[in-house]
Amino acid sequence: MESWIDGFVDPAGWTQWSAAEDDRKTLYYAEFDNYGPGSGTDSRVAWPGFHVMDYDEAYNFTVSYFITGDEWLASTSFPYEDGI
Repeated sequence: MESWIDGFVDPAGWTQWSAAEDDRKTLYYAEFDNYGPGSGTDSRVAWPGFHVMDYDEAYNFTVSYFITGDEWLASTSFPYEDGI
């Protein structure tokens, strides 16, 4: 999410690990608001488990929502951003 993707990244974005078709049916690969020369998603893989997230879906993977980090991370002095 919101990451710099350099131009050396293959436009497909992801590599098949095995020949098993079931692997691609159960995976969850998603991207949100990436930038840079390799960030285009038009040529990404066409697997059922890959998609580009919208804001609402991406929010579910933020520090504050996914690991409720805003409730405990401040006590660690570890720098973080809690939202998108």
